[in-house]
Amino acid sequence: MTELRHTLQTVSNRTGLSPHVIRVWERRYGTVSPGRSEGNQRRYSDGDLRRLTLLSQATRQGHRIGTVAELATDQLEALVDHLPGVETSSSDGGSAAPAVSGLPVDAATTTAARLLRSTLEAVAAMDGVRLEELLERGSVELGQTGLLLKVVVPLVEQIGEGWRTGDLQIAHEHVASAVLRTYLGAVSRPMALHPTAPVLVATTPTGQLHELGAILAGALAATQGWRVVYAGPSLPAAEIAATARQHAAGVVALSLVHPSDDREMAGELGRLRRLLPPAVAVIAGGRAAAAYRDSLEAIGAIPVENLDAFLSLLHRLRREPQ
Repeated sequence: MTELRHTLQTVSNRTGLSPHVIRVWERRYGTVSPGRSEGNQRRYSDGDLRRLTLLSQATRQGHRIGTVAELATDQLEALVDHLPGVETSSSDGGSAAPAVSGLPVDAATTTAARLLRSTLEAVAAMDGVRLEELLERGSVELGQTGLLLKVVVPLVEQIGEGWRTGDLQIAHEHVASAVLRTYLGAVSRPMALHPTAPVLVATTPTGQLHELGAILAGALAATQGWRVVYAGPSLPAAEIAATARQHAAGVVALSLVHPSDDREMAGELGRLRRLLPPAVAVIAGGRAAAAYRDSLEAIGAIPVENLDAFLSLLHRLRREPQ
């Protein structure tokens, strides 16, 4: 008899899926059929845990749950092993572009537009509970990579624009940040990664307090098989370097959003490069990155103009010697 020994919370912690999403997947797609304890609580087998882990990985790669839920476990294993989540757009080793599969293009675009509109309305109403519900629904409908690229990225951009124009107040940003920090942190949590998976540290340098860009970069890297260490915002160069060394990171990803005129930034970046092992690559992006172009070039940092470019760069770094 199959031993049912995993609670719903244990499965949630191990797979990175919220309890709500797990229950929705069971009810709507029949992903697994858990047993019940004497107290009528869900109990999952090792096979259930393995299957949900694979389904979580597949949706993080952009596959729609309605499609992959029909696959047998061995088919899921082959799918996850075969597709890293980013496919090259050319056959000659050129730059890669993220491939988000599942819904037909028109349907996915319509779904994403509807979710984006609803999430913006939730932010304007400062309704954090509604925003969290929309994100969980979006992860089911679009897959986590699709949700990140098609909804969360433009949402973060529009929140920033609304804050700059005065259409949104700082309180609106705080509500959105709290929900997004929790959601993106869950996406970034390492799960079922190979022991040799490359490590990326995501953070912002001292004085850069807006952290959503760094969290979002970490979440996207996690969907591509990177082991992500989110070090928090406004971190001194010495602490960033110490974190990278402790975790044997191959990449440090810096988000630079505001301010764009920090006179101490050049010194901080220089210290960071001196303290990091030479083989560690530094990636820099965000609205304020262009303002620090000279300082970033001086330390050999790799600039990324958008998250598509960031994903393509991660794809290349995994396959080429640094």
